[in-house]
Amino acid sequence: MKKEKNSWTNSKVFILLAILFVITQSIGLYVATKLISLNVEAKLFTDDINDPINAIYLFLMILVMTGVILLILKFRKKNNFLWVIEALAVLSTSLIVFSAIFPTNDILVLILMLIIFVARYTHKENLIIKNLVSVIAISGAGAMIGISIGLVPALMFVFILAIYDLVAVFKTKHMVALGKAVTKDNFAFTVSMPTKEHKFELGNGDLVIPLVVASSVIATGWFTNNYFVSALILISSFIGLVISIHIVSTKKIPLPALPPQVLLMILVILISTLIRL
Repeated sequence: MKKEKNSWTNSKVFILLAILFVITQSIGLYVATKLISLNVEAKLFTDDINDPINAIYLFLMILVMTGVILLILKFRKKNNFLWVIEALAVLSTSLIVFSAIFPTNDILVLILMLIIFVARYTHKENLIIKNLVSVIAISGAGAMIGISIGLVPALMFVFILAIYDLVAVFKTKHMVALGKAVTKDNFAFTVSMPTKEHKFELGNGDLVIPLVVASSVIATGWFTNNYFVSALILISSFIGLVISIHIVSTKKIPLPALPPQVLLMILVILISTLIRL
């Protein structure tokens, strides 16, 4: 892509984005497939994964967690509690990922979890380790949620989340404040893509959501080839991310990445359903 005048972007940021996206989604889909083959079940709210109430439950969970983090940022000068939240997320998601990859070797799983945990909290400022931790967290969370929710409630969930993302960035602006806070202390709630012009920070949710939808398609999709449609969903999501980053870099304004991703993913699913892929 040709670099525009005064733009923050260059080819490096899109190469970094592509690398992070491909690695994250590949690991996540592999984990999802392994969890399905191991008959792992994780009910969200009801026993029926196709119940639409699961979409509302997931969204409310995100609202509560966001509210808790905002309260912590408002009333506490130090962000030690956020490090605790991150540590719990790191441990739980790395357990999901490594247990799926090495289902018969509990010792190796514990060793890998310990290595990741120690590396992260002895090198808090290291962007490579932070990104590695984020990739593991995204892969584990996205895969587990994706196989635990039917495709219809998954689409409801991401649509509601996209609307919320617009409100949180442009209306209440609390997502902008939250983004600044977590990037200031290098929390692993984002992935970092540094260039000479600018350090781009992409929220983990922008990578988790396509993985949730793609994993849900593999687990509960109604298509002739669920894996192919899952790949199309991820490609469309990546295109949405590229569009968002390009606009952010040229306009230099905060912009939610989720809405264009969700729009393109829903279009892919609708077209795939209509032409019976």
